[in-house]
Amino acid sequence: MALLFINIKKKEKMENVFNMVNGFFGKMTTLLMGLLSFGIIAEVLFGSPVFGMSIIENVMDLIKMFGDNGVVGLIALVIMYHLLEKK
Repeated sequence: MALLFINIKKKEKMENVFNMVNGFFGKMTTLLMGLLSFGIIAEVLFGSPVFGMSIIENVMDLIKMFGDNGVVGLIALVIMYHLLEKK
């Protein structure tokens, strides 16, 4: 009986750790998407790169990379969309 209780406690702890890590990465993704949006808007408004790098050029290079890879690039793009999609 004690062994069962210990296993249940370990399972609860692992679920808590997983939820904490999942929440952390979810919040970091939200923060980075906000910074990306801010960088694009600032670069469009002011016409110069933000933080020393051109975010629009980097996004365009990323899209070009997906386009150059054909079907594999399309599959990767769909996977990235589903990872970043809010539920």
